[in-house]
Amino acid sequence: MKKLRGLLSILLASIMVFGYSGQITMAKDVRTKGLEDGRVQLVLEFEDIEEAEWAAGYITKMQSKKVLHGFEDGTFRPNQPVTRVEAIVTAVRLMGLEAEAKSKSMETQLHFKDADQLDKRFPWAKGYVIVALEHGLFDASEDKIIPDKPASRVWVSSLLVKSLGLQDEALLQMTKIPDFNDAKAIPAGAVGYVNVAVSQGIVSGYPDGTFKPNKSVTHAEMAALLDRTNDGLLQNQGAVSISGTVKEILFTTGVTDNGDNKANGQIKIETLNKELSSYAISSKLLVKHDKKFILANQLAVNDTVKLIVKDGQVVEAELFIAKEASKDETPKTEPKPQQKSKQDQKASAITEFEFEVELAGKDKMKLEYKSKKGTAQAEVEKASKKNKEKLKGKQAIQYLEELLAEVELTDSMSSKEAVDKLLAALDINRDQVEELELEVRFSNGKQMKIEIENDDDDDDNDDDDDNDDDDNDDD
Repeated sequence: MKKLRGLLSILLASIMVFGYSGQITMAKDVRTKGLEDGRVQLVLEFEDIEEAEWAAGYITKMQSKKVLHGFEDGTFRPNQPVTRVEAIVTAVRLMGLEAEAKSKSMETQLHFKDADQLDKRFPWAKGYVIVALEHGLFDASEDKIIPDKPASRVWVSSLLVKSLGLQDEALLQMTKIPDFNDAKAIPAGAVGYVNVAVSQGIVSGYPDGTFKPNKSVTHAEMAALLDRTNDGLLQNQGAVSISGTVKEILFTTGVTDNGDNKANGQIKIETLNKELSSYAISSKLLVKHDKKFILANQLAVNDTVKLIVKDGQVVEAELFIAKEASKDETPKTEPKPQQKSKQDQKASAITEFEFEVELAGKDKMKLEYKSKKGTAQAEVEKASKKNKEKLKGKQAIQYLEELLAEVELTDSMSSKEAVDKLLAALDINRDQVEELELEVRFSNGKQMKIEIENDDDDDDNDDDDDNDDDDNDDD
């Protein structure tokens, strides 16, 4: 019982933060749950979380990072539209700028036509708006905040792309028409931001092929969008993803519970490539565990985990669930709805894969695959003089995961070995290759980049020229 009370006190200290209203707020339904293996799970839930069960993992993840908090009555209102001011506040928090926002003077004058509305109705959010302005999260043409207006998908997409600092990339993609049936409904000035948001995996379209740019974003959807943006922020900051098995974990004893995440331990991981690496970790770090959490000090040797490491310290972690771990070591990860196959396990060591090849007959092939948090995106393009084929969605994912499982690329492979295995799997003769580019990012943070340009054709032409000269001399 003492252990349970201690865990609960740490949990409360970690999630009692200011919510949208500026008042201390937290999920009412905060409890602990004993697991079969003796660990204690921390259940961070709002009383209305069941209204958007699909987003529970995203909501609790952003809640644990103190980005989303909810309302004073203990609800999250997942299906209620998020307002512009709420979206701005969460973006600033996600960027790690909340302390800066709280330090801003409330006397600061804002040059918005409706600045008085912010002062009167949302004074607690003024510092966040100031920081958002200073970090370029507003369009130059925006002369109103309209704080209580429901935030649309296109507006939130632009906001989050700016929070990643990808404005220049968005400007370069302003003339690329998005691949949606309702692309004409996307404002011209937002086209580049939508393109980048899609390529970054922040947003996607609907099953009917539409984007619905003017549709309001709900609180639950905002949690998912923030979670995906968080991946990009961490990557921009140099964080890497490490997946593997815990071999050692040790924490310093006698450390008081002061509510921070200062590292007081070390964790040693064996990666999928059998490499050993050690990282600093805090015993109070909340580790995702089946849409809920455990504290890092409950991780154990032989656990299969995914760590996000920044500057040598674990900043995020997830404990994978395995059915009958002693018999079947295949981790079952959320949000995949089914047990991963052996093909998926091998492909999961690769988080990003891009391959382009041009053959002598001018046939071309382009393959793209990305996997983030168990969610995959893929695209396959094949073009010849006669026709062009394109695969997207589930078909492309299945094709590329089967290909990657067959090829079994690793970061220790030589360039020649990687290319030879890939070409063999694709049934391409190396002599046919004129240009080839391959870029792979692995789950341990390592990368592989290969570029090949075949000049054999030029050599053949030179030989032909030499033969012609010889013939002329004979005459």
